[in-house]
Amino acid sequence: MKLMNLNASFKFILLATLAIKFILAWLLPMSGDEAYFIVWAHHPDLGYYDHPPMVGWILQMLLYFGSSEVMLRLPAILLSSLIGLGIYQLLKPHDENKAALVAILYLVSPLNILNVLITTDTPLILFAFLSVAALVKALQRDSMGWYALSGVLFGLAFLSKYFAVLLGLGYLSYFVLGGRGKLKGAALLFLAALPFALLNLWWNYTHCWDNILFNLYNRNEGEEFSLGKVAIFIGTQIYLMTPPVVYYLFKHRAEFGRKIRRDHYRLFACAFLLPMAAFMLLSFKKVIGLHWVLAFYPFFYLLLYLFLSREELKKSLKFMAWFSAAHLVAIAVIAVLPMDTWKQHKLYDGIVFMFKNNEIVEKVRPFEQQGFILAADGYTSAAIISYHYGKNFVVFGEGSHYARQDDIVTDFHQFGGRDMVIVRKSAPDLAQYSPYFRRVEVRQFVLRGVTFYFVLGYGFDYAQYREHVLRPIKDKYYNIPKFLPHAPCYFCEKYFSA
Repeated sequence: MKLMNLNASFKFILLATLAIKFILAWLLPMSGDEAYFIVWAHHPDLGYYDHPPMVGWILQMLLYFGSSEVMLRLPAILLSSLIGLGIYQLLKPHDENKAALVAILYLVSPLNILNVLITTDTPLILFAFLSVAALVKALQRDSMGWYALSGVLFGLAFLSKYFAVLLGLGYLSYFVLGGRGKLKGAALLFLAALPFALLNLWWNYTHCWDNILFNLYNRNEGEEFSLGKVAIFIGTQIYLMTPPVVYYLFKHRAEFGRKIRRDHYRLFACAFLLPMAAFMLLSFKKVIGLHWVLAFYPFFYLLLYLFLSREELKKSLKFMAWFSAAHLVAIAVIAVLPMDTWKQHKLYDGIVFMFKNNEIVEKVRPFEQQGFILAADGYTSAAIISYHYGKNFVVFGEGSHYARQDDIVTDFHQFGGRDMVIVRKSAPDLAQYSPYFRRVEVRQFVLRGVTFYFVLGYGFDYAQYREHVLRPIKDKYYNIPKFLPHAPCYFCEKYFSA
């Protein structure tokens, strides 16, 4: 795929949107989720507490070249531009000009331009798209090699995020509808993906079934049926598709059954509609995050080629350009406003913590030089300050059901008798700390109108912490169902083996 082979307008849009994404990646501070995945990268493993390991592996490789926001976000910056090229190449043999219109529509969408954060969705989007593209080649050439490659890429998508299972359901439905002639290729595809699934299964078996407990149990505790959640899901999809596109699709709804019989487009439909149907069902009980569906939207754009005319694509493109421009203007306005503008907002302390973390880091350094253990009171705070400081901050206290990777990398037994400094954004209740130290005190400083606190704990009492913090964590987050066989659980072995 060479740029010289693309028409001039597509080439210009491709480069322009890429430039915008580099600027956004440079402007935006490192988010809590991104910083958390960087913590993964500093502790190489075959899996991590919340999700499969792919984004940690990618970030680990990037850290050899630098730790700036732009460097670590490079996969996200390049990702959707590569997918724009892929959409163009898949559609180009049918109608080059119409293919360019669809690809440009994707490139100028907020889905592309604003997607600059490095998350677990980044490799999922890439490998899911490449897997489908390889399957298209397999179908065109009846090639077992391409079927196998599609399966390998599908396996890599699975090691990125479990939502890849929904793509697998799409594949399964496609092959069931596609007749017996493709079953040999289908079997090879799934067989090629199997080693990646087995690797993840083995890691979970040897790590307390962390991924399963988190994704199926802990994060869903307390979720209830709500039509409001369904409305949020529908509204999110209208936002992502944009109203003009939704209107044109509704206009052509009668043609769907006839047009979708074309082989490759039936594949794109299965890869998009099956996951969307699953998310729709799930939305009756759980709020579906906007980013959850992003891996399947490239296939939606491929379907637009089939249903929208050139004129309709052009009209949709005009709306999309203004729509994305509005997002960029809003970001630009926020960027130039003084930080004090948000002083009355309830999230102001978090904004200062993210944008001015280097100044907080300098306040912490003297404590490390005095031998204090570095800690924070939550996973997000610990991840962000770890990124800026360059050293790991442990999480003191129970934390939440999210982001419990610290349970794997930290051993509180080693801290017995040591002093600890705990960074907080809110005033501490010393009653939460005094049982676990010989003596505690609080120091504070003001940064941009926000008071930050350091809890200084002298002489950590591991035995008390084990009984009153670690034991409840074990009972709450490491209660493995009896039907799941498992190796010795690292958390239980580390703290409760006796």
